[in-house]
Amino acid sequence: MDLERLRKDGKALLRAHRAGDADAEARARRVLGTRAEERFRLGDAQHVIAVELGFRSWPRLQAAARAAVPPAQVGAPPVERVETPTTYAPGDPVRLRIVTRRWPEVDDQGGAVTRAGRPPGWLAATARVARELEVNANRAGVLSLPVVPCGPGRAEIVRRVAAASAALYGELLELDQPG
Repeated sequence: MDLERLRKDGKALLRAHRAGDADAEARARRVLGTRAEERFRLGDAQHVIAVELGFRSWPRLQAAARAAVPPAQVGAPPVERVETPTTYAPGDPVRLRIVTRRWPEVDDQGGAVTRAGRPPGWLAATARVARELEVNANRAGVLSLPVVPCGPGRAEIVRRVAAASAALYGELLELDQPG
């Protein structure tokens, strides 16, 4: 892991965010929530970089880079990638991420929005699909659900998030059609 390269990536993210780049703003919101709209400094950008790489903080990323230790050994939450039988299109399976902190959380990493783009009305369609299929959605279009002891099991949560992601993809494609 090249720490100098990661520092430059943080500075580039900060510049892009200040310039109003939508992708940079979405990345910041995914990690920082509404705080990204209130202020966004170099430390915040570095924190975003660290979290995206699976670390809990920039100092933990630095420690791992200096020691050449994988993130799981520096206190980062375990991340698992799951390929589901549900597909966006033939040969394009819905892939989910499961991050385990106190409870596991399953999300689609914005897969539907990434594939379909952001046609006019995409955010409203995302909220509608999330409401109808009873999943969470953030402003970047990431669909998620936690796995909690009193709820349905992990396999059911994975199935629900995958189905919601595929349904959202279909809705976004319909929005993008003329007339």
